[in-house]
Amino acid sequence: MENDLLSVSRLFFCGMDVYMLYRFLVAIFLEKWKGKKRILFSSVIGLMIFLVNSTGSPVLNLLTVPLLLYLYAVLSFRISLSNGVAYTIIYFSTFGAGKEVSFELLYRLLSKNLPFYIPPWFTAGGIYFLLIEYLVGFLFLLYIEKFIKKIKISNSNSFSWYLLMVPVLSLMISSSFLNIDFPDSLVMQISMCGGAFLLFFTNAMIFIILERYTNVMNKIKYAELYNVKRDMENEHFQNILKVNEHYQHYIHDINAYFNSFRMLAAKGEAKKIIEIVDELKGKIQEEISGMIYSGNPVLNAILSERVSIAKEKRILLSIFVESFLDVDFVSDADMISMFGNLLDNALEAAEKCDVENRKVDVRLFMGSNYFLVLHIENSYAVSAKRVGTRLLSTKADFKHHGLGVGIVMNLADKYGGTLSLEEKADLFVTTLTISTCIEHKDANFGI
Repeated sequence: MENDLLSVSRLFFCGMDVYMLYRFLVAIFLEKWKGKKRILFSSVIGLMIFLVNSTGSPVLNLLTVPLLLYLYAVLSFRISLSNGVAYTIIYFSTFGAGKEVSFELLYRLLSKNLPFYIPPWFTAGGIYFLLIEYLVGFLFLLYIEKFIKKIKISNSNSFSWYLLMVPVLSLMISSSFLNIDFPDSLVMQISMCGGAFLLFFTNAMIFIILERYTNVMNKIKYAELYNVKRDMENEHFQNILKVNEHYQHYIHDINAYFNSFRMLAAKGEAKKIIEIVDELKGKIQEEISGMIYSGNPVLNAILSERVSIAKEKRILLSIFVESFLDVDFVSDADMISMFGNLLDNALEAAEKCDVENRKVDVRLFMGSNYFLVLHIENSYAVSAKRVGTRLLSTKADFKHHGLGVGIVMNLADKYGGTLSLEEKADLFVTTLTISTCIEHKDANFGI
């Protein structure tokens, strides 16, 4: 029987082994080489595997091919040596030896029960059966690839070794079938062959389950971060209430001061009145540095606090609030979440600029009778991170801080509005538009 191990078709299958390993690893890890360098190195490894296969020695193949695949993994991808071992074994157990063992049992079943001959894999006639084997393996890889891509695996993950359990054990079990006599019973033959393929396809469940687990954990993590941020905003809300309470105390005291002024004026104590006014003015400027921007105490506290922050960070902050603006339809907590987050983002972006270019312009007005508009323009030095067309944050930890933008978007949707973020030549423009036509008249009474 003529040996066909040195044919071009065999070289093609060796190249497919390397390409399938590449597809498997590139879905998880970053490449070191791209373009011509990657193609050249892949070709060299494929040729070396071809030379090993040409010897026709199963033992040499079993010892050498995994080593060559490991060499390809660690030199072509940004992968640790230990992870290189783990994922090379996973690949070889599934798409290498695991696939071959399953199809070998299938060919035994077909040869024993059907009236046609299946030639050995190393002959010219065996090429066609190898083609079927590789086609199934490649389609199987394409199926699980979509799950693998969604898994974020750190290069220092120790759990990669736990992933070895299923493919290695399945390979050991299915390989043991080759070392026992093929049963005469058709039912047992089908059971053995079916069991081998079930073990082969079960390896995909590792990545499907891991992808589902990762997805659930990401949702839990996002929910936890969301709750933490909301708790922080609630704490901030309590601080604002304290500021408002302090402000109301001053209003109450002013009434008492006015009564004293009347009595002193009646007695002609003008000098005493001036002394009291100067003392009162100093206290107010020291403890309540902000202006009265709005009749809404929460909105006024939000803006006043940002004015203080802007002064500390040497940011030129200008604020315009339309006269008699009514924001009572927005709940206090939602106002802090929406206005507070957007103002903080603007101030933090401006802070990254040179001192002479730190500026934030805030305008709050009615766009029409039905829409309230918060328009912010601020200088910026660092472009915002993007997810598709969506702008997130200029902060390094943008995944966490992007929650602020996400919260504002959700609340804008709740109030029938939109949030627009735009980078211009030298300004970052934020426009929040919310509808005044919501079902409840006062949003502070329930959500």
